[in-house]
Amino acid sequence: MEPDNNVDDLQSINNKTLGTNANTFPIITLPNGQKVPTGTVGALLVNIKTYDASEESQRRQIEPALRAAIPILQQVGMFDLFRPEEWVKGGSPGRAFVGKVAMEMHVDSKTEA
Repeated sequence: MEPDNNVDDLQSINNKTLGTNANTFPIITLPNGQKVPTGTVGALLVNIKTYDASEESQRRQIEPALRAAIPILQQVGMFDLFRPEEWVKGGSPGRAFVGKVAMEMHVDSKTEA
């Protein structure tokens, strides 16, 4: 999948999660040329909270949205603030899922910016 398609897909996921329309959270271009759908961190927080409160079958439905956010989280430096290993620690299954997937994707704490 093309990077721009991933950004468009994530924007759609964010809008669905937050109950907004396509124009509410625009895709912005960072000074380095990377495209980032705004609303990603907010949607991630909503999805983690929902994931934490859900049963296993519902969690599987939320996992694609959590997984889709990880490349953008890396681009904007989220894993510089909290390494994937830190996401795994603690009592939140949603945070742990994000951390485990980030480690599987070989996300490190260095952004590509």
